[in-house]
Amino acid sequence: MFSFLILFPILFTLSASTPLAASLGSKSTDGYNIHAVLVAGSNTYINYRHQADVCHAYQVLRNHGVPAENIIVMMYDDIANNTENPYPGKIFNAPNGPDVYAGVSKDYIGDEVNPDNFLGVLRGDKDLAAKGKKVLTSGPNDHVFIYFADHGAPGLIGFPNGILSSDYVNKALVYMHNNKMYGKLTFYLEACESGSMFENILPDNINIYATTAANSVESSYSCYYDPKIGTPLGDQFSVAWLEDSDSHDLTKETLAKQFQDVVKQTTMSHPQQFGQKSLASLEVGQFQGEKSKSKIHIPKRHSRDLINARDVPLVILRRKIDRTNDAAEAAVLEKRFETLIAGRRFLESSIKKIVSQLCSYGYCSDVKRVMSTRQPLINHSTYSKVAEKFQSSCLNLGVHTHGMKFMYVFANLVESNNFTQSTLDLFLEDLERACNNHIVNHGFEAII
Repeated sequence: MFSFLILFPILFTLSASTPLAASLGSKSTDGYNIHAVLVAGSNTYINYRHQADVCHAYQVLRNHGVPAENIIVMMYDDIANNTENPYPGKIFNAPNGPDVYAGVSKDYIGDEVNPDNFLGVLRGDKDLAAKGKKVLTSGPNDHVFIYFADHGAPGLIGFPNGILSSDYVNKALVYMHNNKMYGKLTFYLEACESGSMFENILPDNINIYATTAANSVESSYSCYYDPKIGTPLGDQFSVAWLEDSDSHDLTKETLAKQFQDVVKQTTMSHPQQFGQKSLASLEVGQFQGEKSKSKIHIPKRHSRDLINARDVPLVILRRKIDRTNDAAEAAVLEKRFETLIAGRRFLESSIKKIVSQLCSYGYCSDVKRVMSTRQPLINHSTYSKVAEKFQSSCLNLGVHTHGMKFMYVFANLVESNNFTQSTLDLFLEDLERACNNHIVNHGFEAII
């Protein structure tokens, strides 16, 4: 263990240096270069794990020879130097692991981490580039790797102050294909219900292979809760592929084999594959880098301490309460815990009232049925408009992340109604009216 702890940070530090990047490069002998976009879509210390995942992904790519200039990183960057962090300036993705924050080049931080900038990066937006911001400059032969970690809902992924729909994500991918911005592309997505971002929408003939942490109806799971750091350090699916990439020769391991290994290691959710699955026969190194001085072996650990991603805030507070011997601190934590529970109960009750009001307008006949079933999301475009209306008129899902748990009810309503443009416009007005009646000015600072 000691030798590993010494070796791993050294390898990470070396891999971030310019001379090494120049000597390794990305593979060009076959006519392509590797470009990558790594995104942590959350902020606040309670979501430490998402930025830890992304920082580790950066180290994986650098250690395998992808030049820093070819990697675009979006992360709020409020974790490493957070007042709650007992290790200032450092981020860890596993207990007793290396500092994965060292050397990470951050291209979009703070409020720059938003849906518009993410889409702009993918499209190679000239306005962003004119402002000096990095965007994808990949060409028709290049290989692109996208990794995104955050909260999710049916057809949605989160950002610190907003959401992005499956409709917009997939349109951006199609744009990239039509504008010859890649030869082959892989997309790894860590989020609850992440399968819904590609199911029934991602084409299977545009050279894109996508994998997700979960199917379209289940939560993903955090892992590696660290009592001293006070939060989970990673997510089970993400840790599975990251540690797999650390410990294998990526010139010999295929995407299919990595997926099989990740499925075995992801025990609480069901990772999915989408798009052009024939690409899974390619080596992982074609997307994550093919050069490495040596394999890095991750030590076996007894327990990953898995927590349903939606329950992480509750579990963190409860464990802090159980650990403290300070009565005053315990009282403060108990109050926060009670407030969190109250906010969640309020939200669930309010969603039921909103559905009831919408049923009274004729959009559904049975509130219980809408609340208790899950219809497959097929009409991504219409649902995107409904989700945006909920975001703007009901609840900011980027801030009030627990609200994502209930977005399936609006997917149900979309799939149960054959909306025309005029009836959809009326529905959006009725949704806003119901939101004003039951959620707006709710009085909770955050429902997480």
